[in-house]
Amino acid sequence: MKIKARFQNSYNDDEFMFKLTTGLKFVAISLGFTFSVLLFTFLLIKINLIYFVANGYPGALEFKSAFYDFVYSSIIDETPHLIFSLVLIFLLGYYVSSIMIRPFKVIGKYCEERLSNKANYYSPDYFSDLKLLTSFSVFFFSHIDEASNKGTLAKIDIPQDFTRIHKPVFEKNFFFNYIFIIIIFALVASVGIFVINNIIREQIYQLSEKFLTSNAILGNKGIRYFIEEQFSVADIGVYFFLLMHIFMYCLFGIHLYGKVSGPAFAVFATMRSFLKGNYHNRVHLIGHSYLRDDCRKINKYLDHIQRTLT
Repeated sequence: MKIKARFQNSYNDDEFMFKLTTGLKFVAISLGFTFSVLLFTFLLIKINLIYFVANGYPGALEFKSAFYDFVYSSIIDETPHLIFSLVLIFLLGYYVSSIMIRPFKVIGKYCEERLSNKANYYSPDYFSDLKLLTSFSVFFFSHIDEASNKGTLAKIDIPQDFTRIHKPVFEKNFFFNYIFIIIIFALVASVGIFVINNIIREQIYQLSEKFLTSNAILGNKGIRYFIEEQFSVADIGVYFFLLMHIFMYCLFGIHLYGKVSGPAFAVFATMRSFLKGNYHNRVHLIGHSYLRDDCRKINKYLDHIQRTLT
């Protein structure tokens, strides 16, 4: 019952589901391209079988049966490595999603601790720095602390650097830091796909050479040339898939960035408006349920400031 209750709580936890689905999306990208590369290689190698059978080479039909058995066994042998890689990819996606929403969690946690008088000063997380949100939150909380010492909160003049901002800004450092992490991992994952593909392809080539040589087929220079050139053509397709694999990770990185840039501006705009004297303003996010708990903590803190200092 406890396990079932924990599962239900996790399922109903929007933040956990966001991290889970992000990790699964990372897995889906790499798994999809892994199967695409293997399928492409499989189809090209199957041309060999069709060629041998169509030209009536000795042993071709027997080789066809042995080929399928060998391919399936090769894939099964590589399955543990594939599963291990997918687990690592999932953990990376889960970690990246956690880091990307960390600035909101730091602010939410501080607001919660201030309400219970557990926090003395605000210490932002510069490792996962959303510059606009981080810098203005420091400005915001410092003035709230000053107002708490005075016992009242008056309207505050906002620096022009902040008043000029009317839409989400492009956080270059934040964006490129995470895109860099994603690209590095995409490159590593691409190398893994390439290695697995080459291992299977090399084993298949060795089987072809061993089996067909015994039937005097590979002694034919034309047949040997055909097989070798076919793998050269396959390399072009594999490289294309790997480049697309990296490109899809970049697009996904942009998608993830959009998940935090809009909410960061919403929190910033609410804090700015609050300091200007609009004490009824609260953070309202639509379609970003994974930040709901943190925004609720921020709003409770604003409620408290409005009641006690205005």
